[in-house]
Amino acid sequence: MSEDIDFPDSLDIGGLFRGTATITFVAEIVAAIMMLGSIIAYVISRGTLISDLDVDIAILLLMVGSMITLLIFLGAIGFFVRFNKRLQGAVIGKGIGEVDLKGPRVKSVLIIYGLAVGLILIIGMYIYWIVWRYWLAPIAATSLSFLILSLATGMFVLALLIQIIVMALGRTATSVIEKVLVDQK
Repeated sequence: MSEDIDFPDSLDIGGLFRGTATITFVAEIVAAIMMLGSIIAYVISRGTLISDLDVDIAILLLMVGSMITLLIFLGAIGFFVRFNKRLQGAVIGKGIGEVDLKGPRVKSVLIIYGLAVGLILIIGMYIYWIVWRYWLAPIAATSLSFLILSLATGMFVLALLIQIIVMALGRTATSVIEKVLVDQK
């Protein structure tokens, strides 16, 4: 039983590029926090500092560490709020919004940009899998904190790579889409 798929007549291309940049930016912030936490956990687990302390002092240090972690999260939220608008402005030009998908060449331009981002993501994930398989997995098998560090680093690098590609494509897409829109009018 086949049903006709109803495609939308227009697409907010500016929102799509800006939303992708925002998602990758959030992924980078989360990955950076995970990397910092796993490094601290690795240092604590390999040292004898906490185990040699009195229980009351160790609990106090853990509470202070929790407070510092909360302050890092608050700082990350402030960083996100401050730089998200700048990032969105760097991704795609002003005035790019709804694009009529029924126009000539619009779908093909969007498909090519989508394929470019998807292919970069696949290449990045495959490279990370190779690095994981041959170098990181044996070490991660011995330490949970190194496992989290290596996964967070992979997430950070992939998000950064996608963000760079989206920024580069978004800037070129601005001029191409503006030319396509001018041709439509």
